[in-house]
Amino acid sequence: MFLIMSASFVDQELQSEFGKIPPSFLPLGNRRLFQHQIKLAPESCDIYLSVPESYSISKTDEQWLVQHGITILKVPDGLSLGASLVTSLNLSEHDLKSPLHVLFGDTLFHNLPVGDNIVCVSEVNSSYNWAVVTHDDMKWLKDSDNRIDSNVKNVVNGYFRFSSPRDIIRSITRSNWNFLEGLNCYHAEVGLTAVYSDKWLDFGHVNTYYRSKAHFTTQRAFNELTITSEYVEKSSFKNSKIAAESNWFSSLPFSLRNYIPQYLGSENNGSKVSYKLEYLYLTALNELYVFSSLPTNVWEQILRQCLGFIKSCQKEHAPQSFLSNTLDELFGEKTKSRLDEYCQSKGISISDKWSFNDDEAISLEQLLLDSEKNLPKPDQEQWPLCVLHGDFCFSNILYDFRSDRVKTIDPRGMTPTGEKTIYGDIRYDIAKLSHSIIGMYDWIIAGYYSVDIIGNNINFSIDESHNHKKIQQRFIDIVQEEFEINASSLLAMQIQLFLSMLPLHQDDRIRQDALFANAFRLYSLMKRLEK
Repeated sequence: MFLIMSASFVDQELQSEFGKIPPSFLPLGNRRLFQHQIKLAPESCDIYLSVPESYSISKTDEQWLVQHGITILKVPDGLSLGASLVTSLNLSEHDLKSPLHVLFGDTLFHNLPVGDNIVCVSEVNSSYNWAVVTHDDMKWLKDSDNRIDSNVKNVVNGYFRFSSPRDIIRSITRSNWNFLEGLNCYHAEVGLTAVYSDKWLDFGHVNTYYRSKAHFTTQRAFNELTITSEYVEKSSFKNSKIAAESNWFSSLPFSLRNYIPQYLGSENNGSKVSYKLEYLYLTALNELYVFSSLPTNVWEQILRQCLGFIKSCQKEHAPQSFLSNTLDELFGEKTKSRLDEYCQSKGISISDKWSFNDDEAISLEQLLLDSEKNLPKPDQEQWPLCVLHGDFCFSNILYDFRSDRVKTIDPRGMTPTGEKTIYGDIRYDIAKLSHSIIGMYDWIIAGYYSVDIIGNNINFSIDESHNHKKIQQRFIDIVQEEFEINASSLLAMQIQLFLSMLPLHQDDRIRQDALFANAFRLYSLMKRLEK
């Protein structure tokens, strides 16, 4: 039996950044932490996840857990650690004849230590009230009371393996539900061994969360990403893309540099281009939007900071002689070309009609034409070309809760024809921001959707909450107030974006189907505004 103990909520510091969620539901690598934790369970081992009884698991998370054979245990709120463990084991109705693995909900390993009747320990350099292993057989485990010597390697990190689950239940019960005293009792009767691991990642405190996250990196197909505690180095053999990003950072006006990590220069050795940025211990907005439970008022604060960056960019006009990205170049013909490429790869016609969620059938051609009618019109007087990020979506925006500021990364930095530029029509950045908020792009990338395309019938849904709908409406209202861009124009730009990106996602057919279906969802929202 493999039990992930996540039947409490994260501490107040983490709640201020992620909302009131259990530790196993924290974001990590565009997934929930529990999606990584279950990979540690031995094969053919029954997996259980305990959560607070008051916590409402989303439909998508619950479906994912059930599909992966995870049993959810709803444990009453407010129990001590020992009482929570005993309650979880009783609720599991497991026969308890096989060994018991216990993993704390805020804990992750690259790989688990091996052994029977073990308490896993590690080295720490933070001052929290850790439990430690001592040389006292009577008090083999005890609280450190925030007194940790440097370089000690005896801190209990949150993984245990017991050969006799019934004995650990009995020991904790006899110790008045005190977890550490129960372990001491079990140690006296059965015996426990401390096993050291340097593969521990701790997500239980805000400081350790960001440090552990820095060790847990993902790589994209066209990038090499190196992350250290001091910098992020991005490199690629696709030199033009990385060179354009580097040029954007190095050319950015000083008035906008408080919106980016510190730029630490670039290198070009002929075959490979790279640049470095200061590493920031912050969370990207895509993870907050999909995985956090932050209230609407906090999101309004975040959105206003995002739009504050756009307004600051508007003040930095493009010189007459500089290349720029215009809306005509970024939408329109580019979208049509990409859509033709997609249709050719799928063996379909742009005039084929599709029924979305049992609505009246319409063609991709109609989506294209109707969205073009609602696109913002070129207006150099009202919308002079200015500094443009070019990919200002949630995955490229970090938020600092302490300073109430956004930091942006991964700019586009080039025209559709591949020429370097830091300028363009700022409405494209508003469109990219919209495709994260209203378009729910990051939910699709995270797999939080249901899609089924049979023939020319599309069934599609995204499990968005009432809170997300309020955030979307507030965003629409603010954009109308600040930029005089209405909801129809926002939706039209998103339809163009989602149609344009289809050929770029051919590596994952199901995700590509979801992005295809989402263009029809956005179209139905746009048409609803006309009624």
